[in-house]
Amino acid sequence: MPDSFFEIEHSTDIQNSLLKFYDLQDFHARMVIVADIKRKQEFEYKMGFHAFKELNAQRRVSFLSYEALVKQYEIELEKQSLDFIL
Repeated sequence: MPDSFFEIEHSTDIQNSLLKFYDLQDFHARMVIVADIKRKQEFEYKMGFHAFKELNAQRRVSFLSYEALVKQYEIELEKQSLDFIL
């Protein structure tokens, strides 16, 4: 079973990704929209639609900005460069 589903939203409508996640909600997996931080308000607005009521109530879908993704990647690279990790 998949652990996570990711949808990269660079220029298309976030609602399309949310509809996909709605169809996949029987999988108990993490669902993430990855997009520019400028689109977070659009994500929150669309999550408020009645069609996504269950996804929203269960907090099944998260928003991850490109910037946050890059930071996480850089942290992982830094960890790998360490000789010893506690």
